Amino acid sequence: MVIASYNLAENNRVPYVTIDEVKFSATASGIDFTNLIENGSRAVQERALSELIVRASVKADNYVFGALGTLCATEITETGRYRANRSGQIIIQPYQWPIMEVRSFSIGYGPGDGLNSVPLTSSNCWIERFQFLVTPTYSTGIQIGSLSLAGGQWATGREQFVEYAYVAGFSNTFLAAPVTAGATSISVKSATGIYPGSIMTIWDGMNDETITVSLSYNGSSTTLPLSAPLVSNHAGNVNVSALPATVKQAVIHFVVAMIKQRGQGGLVLNEIGEPVAASGSTVTSMADEAQAYDLLDDFQQIWGRA
Repeated sequence: MVIASYNLAENNRVPYVTIDEVKFSATASGIDFTNLIENGSRAVQERALSELIVRASVKADNYVFGALGTLCATEITETGRYRANRSGQIIIQPYQWPIMEVRSFSIGYGPGDGLNSVPLTSSNCWIERFQFLVTPTYSTGIQIGSLSLAGGQWATGREQFVEYAYVAGFSNTFLAAPVTAGATSISVKSATGIYPGSIMTIWDGMNDETITVSLSYNGSSTTLPLSAPLVSNHAGNVNVSALPATVKQAVIHFVVAMIKQRGQGGLVLNEIGEPVAASGSTVTSMADEAQAYDLLDDFQQIWGRA
């Protein structure tokens, strides 16, 4: 017999920037993207750059969460052993943040079939940015008049096996089809982490614009109704994200650093813009990496599990 946790994590890893975001950023303006693969075609060069973006995005995740975890909104299933506090609350501090949604919660004396599903409502589940609380309901406790007592399954101080599914991270997806100015909805490739009222940015160079998902959104469709019409036209595969811009900038620095490590040097400019010296690729690469890490410092996981 095989015993496996079957936990689901990091099932929505997607790049944090597009090829155009890298190519047309000021950070990468001195980089030659035409010969990443020697004598390769334009398609080959873009494929190579795309692979670097994927690796740079994961590098950002690893710095923030360690070997596991992603800043990209994803559904995660985790297990653990917890004890209810004196108030009858079970406080869960999961591996990833920010917590956007709790989808399921099961608890029991033993693992596997010993777990009992707890129906979650706004009356027994309280979500905070780094943790969530689940309290016993009438079905999991004993009700005497107006007094609610924790039942045996939820006894205070007794270790319980717990399994829970939640959504954490910043929504990050791409347009599934081109859209025109004035459109009142957009189609995206993933709806994970997107909710009615979500505020996101369409990252499209000079046509960047902030959008708000309409309150009429059903929370699951990949067609997002908008609270206001689009201002600009946008091509397909443009990034639509709630990621802070500093995370995207850090990923661009990582991409530039990896290119410089393979020998792509740069020019040092003085205040009026004329080149005064050629920089060594190793030193410049380290500077880019240092700037990326500085940008990501505020996102590092500091809570962990309790």
